[in-house]
Amino acid sequence: MAEVLVSTLDMDRDQWLKHRRRGIGGSDAAAIAGLNPWKSPIEVYLEKIGEMPEQEDNEAMYWGRVLEDVVAKEFTERTGKRVRRRNAILQNPEHPFMIANIDRVVVGEDALLECKTANAFAKGEWEDDKVPEHYIIQCQHYMAVTGAQKVYIAALIGGNHFTWKEI
Repeated sequence: MAEVLVSTLDMDRDQWLKHRRRGIGGSDAAAIAGLNPWKSPIEVYLEKIGEMPEQEDNEAMYWGRVLEDVVAKEFTERTGKRVRRRNAILQNPEHPFMIANIDRVVVGEDALLECKTANAFAKGEWEDDKVPEHYIIQCQHYMAVTGAQKVYIAALIGGNHFTWKEI
């Protein structure tokens, strides 16, 4: 269902950020709904029109990117489900403002994998069947863009607790 807006293979971070401004992504959708704890709806708007100052990388953002591979590998180890990267920003052909930068595709399934890291204080948000609301919105957005039937979301919490859920 989704079309490739642009390949991200060998793309630097500045180019990637520029291309993200071309549409509404998963974390943007959660912010627009007022559920992203790190970004407001007005910040999304200002970001898209190029009026928002570039957000400095912080430790949590840095480690989230570094540990994405670790989370994906652990998901495969625990579930037996193979995953692969999709090095592209994807776009919904019917609604071109809807874009997605997914973490992984699950091989042999009509499914995606979203990888997360969280500090130990967030453990309660992941207990039992719970998933933080902003991540549910992000995953639903990715399903709308790609047509995938489900998203697995895997999280490393506090550096020593791994969990995964199906949305």
